[in-house]
Amino acid sequence: MKEQQDSDYSFLQEKIKERPINRKKLFRNMITTATFAVVFGFVACFVFILLEPVISSWIDPTLNQPEENIVVLPTEEEEKLLEDMVQDEEELLENQQTTTGQLSSTVSDRELQVTDYQMLYDRLGEVAREAEKSVVKVTGVSSGTNWFHNTTERENETSGLIITDNTTELLILTYYDVIKDATEIVVTFCNDEQVVATIKKDDKNTGLAVIAIDLKVISEETKKEIAYATLGSSNSGNLVGDLVIALGGPMGYTESRCYGMVTSAAARISLVDMNYRLLTTDIYGSKNAFGILVNTRGQVIGIISQKYNTSDLQNQVSAIGITELKKVVENLSNKKDTTMLGVYVTDVTEEAKTHLGVPDGAYVTDVKINSPAMLTGISRGDVITAVEDAVVTSVSEYITELRKHHPGQVVTITLMRSSVDGYKEMDVKVTLEALE
Repeated sequence: MKEQQDSDYSFLQEKIKERPINRKKLFRNMITTATFAVVFGFVACFVFILLEPVISSWIDPTLNQPEENIVVLPTEEEEKLLEDMVQDEEELLENQQTTTGQLSSTVSDRELQVTDYQMLYDRLGEVAREAEKSVVKVTGVSSGTNWFHNTTERENETSGLIITDNTTELLILTYYDVIKDATEIVVTFCNDEQVVATIKKDDKNTGLAVIAIDLKVISEETKKEIAYATLGSSNSGNLVGDLVIALGGPMGYTESRCYGMVTSAAARISLVDMNYRLLTTDIYGSKNAFGILVNTRGQVIGIISQKYNTSDLQNQVSAIGITELKKVVENLSNKKDTTMLGVYVTDVTEEAKTHLGVPDGAYVTDVKINSPAMLTGISRGDVITAVEDAVVTSVSEYITELRKHHPGQVVTITLMRSSVDGYKEMDVKVTLEALE
C-alpha cells in the first residue's frame, strides 16, 4: 500500500529542466527589433521634417516665411543716400542746362504773371497725380439688422497706401478703426477696379493696419496702372517751409487734394515704447482728415492723423512722420508682433543734465499699466541707459535696441534711479511681451 502511495506521488520528485535557449531565434528577434527601431526612427524623422514648418508657422507665422516674401523697407541711411543721389542728378541737370544755354539769365528780371502761378500748380498737379496711383479707397462694409429684422449695410470709407508686395499679396497701409468691425473690406484702385482685401495685422499704438490682396485677383490692366508708394524721410534737413501735397482725404472724404507747406516738425508724439515726429501744415482741412503727405518729389513723408492736434488747431492737417513709422509698417507687412517693454520715454534735455544731474538715456515719463515694465518695478523718473549690453543715450537708441528683441525674450534693462545720494545704477530682468 505504501509503495502504491509512493508511486502515486512520484511525479513530485521529477526535476523541472529549463527550456534551452534558442540562440538563433534570439538573434533573429534582436535583428527584427533593431530593424523596426531603425525604420521607426527614419519614419519619425521624415514626419518631423514634413510637419516642422507647419508647427513652426503656428508658433510664429514669419519664422519659415521664404526670404523673398519678407518685406524690408529702406533704412534712414539708405534714404539719405537716395536723397543725395537725387540731389546730385538735379545738380548735374542744372549744370547741363546752364552750359547749353537752356537756363535763361533773365528769369530773375522778368515780372511774374498769373500764368507762371498756374504753371506752378500744374507742375504740383503732375506730382500729385503720379503719387495718387499708389493711393486707394478702402471701404469697410458692416452688415447688421434693424428693429424690423431687415438686413442693413453700413459703409465707412478711408484711404490706403500701396506699400509693396510679398510676391503673393499686394500690401496696403490703412486706418484700422474703419475696418476693424467690417464683414468685408473693399479696395478701389485708381482705375476704379474693386477687389476684396483681408486684414494682415494691425498696430494698436498708431491705429494703423496693413491689409492684403491676393495678386492673382488683380487684373493685369490694374497692375500696370497702380504704383508702389515711394517712402521719403521725415528726418531729412529742415522740413519747415517745404511745399507738401495732402492726398487721400484731407477734406474728410476720399479723392480730395490740398496744397500747402510744413509749419512745424519739432513736436513729438509719445506712445508706448515709441516716439513719433508730428508734422503740422498750414492746410485747412477736416478735423477727420486722412491720407498722406507727399513732398514735391512725390515721396511720402507722413501719414495724416488729426488726433494729436491741439484744441485750437483741430482743422490743420497734421501727419505722423514716415521715418519712425517704417519699422511699424514693416512688422505689419510681415505679420510680426511689436515688442513691448511698456514705457513712455523722452530724451534728456541739456538743462536737465546740467542743473539736475540727470544722466544720458531714455527718461521714463510714464509706465503702461500691467506691462512688463510695471511688473518688474520700472517707474517714472527712471532713466534707461542700456538694453542688454547695448548702451542707450537717447530715445532713438532705446527704440533701436528694443526692436532687436522679440516677445517672450528675457532681457536685462539697466536703469539709473534717483536717490538721496544722486542717481544709482540698477539692473532688472524683464520678460518682453507683444503689444496688444
